[in-house]
Amino acid sequence: MNLRGIGLVFALLASGAKTARAEDALNSSDKPTPEEQQQKKKEPPDGKFELNVVPIVGGSTDIGIGGGVFGGLSRVKKGHEPFLWDVQTAATFTFREHNGALQSPYQDVYVKLIVPQFLGLPLRLEVRPSYTWEQTLGYYGVGNASVAPSNAASGYEQYGRLHPAFDVFGRLKVVDHVAAQVGMRYTQNSVQVDPSSKLAQDLASADPEIHSLVHGPTGMHGVALFQYGLQWDNRDNEVSTHSGMFHEITVKASPGGTPEFPYRYGQANAKARFYIPIIKPRLTLALRAVVDALVGDPPFYELSRFDDTYAIGGSNGVRGVPGQRYSGKIKAFGNIELRSEIVKFRALKKNMIFGAVGFFDGGRVWADWKPEPQLDGTGLGLKYGTGGGLRLQSGDTFVIRLDVAWSPDATPIGAYFGADQMF
Repeated sequence: MNLRGIGLVFALLASGAKTARAEDALNSSDKPTPEEQQQKKKEPPDGKFELNVVPIVGGSTDIGIGGGVFGGLSRVKKGHEPFLWDVQTAATFTFREHNGALQSPYQDVYVKLIVPQFLGLPLRLEVRPSYTWEQTLGYYGVGNASVAPSNAASGYEQYGRLHPAFDVFGRLKVVDHVAAQVGMRYTQNSVQVDPSSKLAQDLASADPEIHSLVHGPTGMHGVALFQYGLQWDNRDNEVSTHSGMFHEITVKASPGGTPEFPYRYGQANAKARFYIPIIKPRLTLALRAVVDALVGDPPFYELSRFDDTYAIGGSNGVRGVPGQRYSGKIKAFGNIELRSEIVKFRALKKNMIFGAVGFFDGGRVWADWKPEPQLDGTGLGLKYGTGGGLRLQSGDTFVIRLDVAWSPDATPIGAYFGADQMF
């Protein structure tokens, strides 16, 4: 969730478990407390459940004020890291007054099932149905030099997109630390464009370069994506990593070329992540570099995105920059986080770790594969954001995060609340 303008975030952690288990000592020099030893003795042989529920309230000048909930239910058992299975869910709804009527410009609901060892095999299965309805998405033109909006809440730079989706993803271990992945996503899209908007002007543009990048149906249409990739993963912990690396190369293809599936394109994505312990586990330097490239005839709304989230902007890319601010076929960015674990405590029958993060994000886009200085400008053109945040790990499987970021593109700051570490 990206909260700008009048953004407000409130989180309350309410959680319970059928049983509780003390986590391993934070490092080899930390001995378990008597309470932790007693909790370990109480753990049943078939494991325990971990339940986490996090209500949220927030909003912005674009999407109004609303709220929702993050939740997670995990089955945790010794010898099965990080869990036997995990179900994550989130629901967010916002409301605002528009022309004398109450509307809900942002609705998002998803459920995600994760089974790390499906059927007892080294096969990780993920299934994720979702429903998303966004009436105030931003479109500011294509390229790294696109002009900033004169009014953050202006309808001229907005459009709507309804896009329920269904994802199935599998990852099979090949050898130690190496896994192959395959997946499929189907998205049903309905795009609504105001005839007087910036997007409508670019869709009807006589400029051949703009037309080659921004075109296609704006009503109902489907997109089917098939995904293949390789991973290298030697992290010490999947939920909150203190050491190791996690790298991915992914290729996606949309066959398209029919009235129902009009977009035929490909996407290549490379991500490198490094986790360097400075004072393990109290202080960790986390680094990520991402390159994402589109070829063929992609939908215009994918020009600002990677991995179903926003690249140069938003809560999972370059924080501080509005989520849809920059669009292009090629995106490159990086993130630096200094993560600390300040205090470990026990509450609500579970182990908790409270920490803080400082970060710097930066990157840029290129409109197309050939030079387009009229769209991308000249020079470095770096877009960046910097700030800090808080982290709370609840039990062994759930992390909530709150980040606040400043950027030259921010209006005036970006605030983000979500589940899991950013990377």
